[in-house]
Amino acid sequence: MTIKPEEILDYEFSRVFRGYSEAEVNEFLEELAEQWEEVLKERDRLIQEREDLKKKLAERQQHVEKLEFHLEDWKMQAEVEKELARREGQMVLREAQQRSQRIVDEALRKKKEIENSWTELQNKYNAFLVRFKSLLNSFLQGMERKEREFDLPFDEKPPHNGNPAQHPGRIVSGDVVPEEDVTSFSLDDFQNDSRFSDR
Repeated sequence: MTIKPEEILDYEFSRVFRGYSEAEVNEFLEELAEQWEEVLKERDRLIQEREDLKKKLAERQQHVEKLEFHLEDWKMQAEVEKELARREGQMVLREAQQRSQRIVDEALRKKKEIENSWTELQNKYNAFLVRFKSLLNSFLQGMERKEREFDLPFDEKPPHNGNPAQHPGRIVSGDVVPEEDVTSFSLDDFQNDSRFSDR
């Protein structure tokens, strides 16, 4: 049972002979009532503060429970995003590998084309050398034959297929048949040759 301050003030003691001083007792009771009133106020304040703290603690607990509830969702979402990032990284890597492979394949194709062009050019050059050497040999042989014919007397020069008009240097009907120029050739000789024509 809690004693109220007014009960202390209203309390009456029994009177006996040679008892305590009534004034002192009343003064003490007044001071005791004041202090007791302060104690009760402090108690009420602490009780209210405790209730407020309980309320705040309950709110915090509810907030923690919500966070714990959402934490599992966040973990699952993080795992999903992690998996998506991993797959996206693999896809980007695969695309980069495919792109690099295409670049390598294109470079190899161009290299092969260059090698084929170079081989074709070498073949054309070798064919040109063969043709040129053959023509040069024919030219040298013709020059040697002309030198030998030039050293022969005029009457001993061989006829050409029995046709005097084809005899070089012979006078036919007042005209001199011109000698065949074995040195006359041009680039047309090579261009008309299928070995040197463009494919």
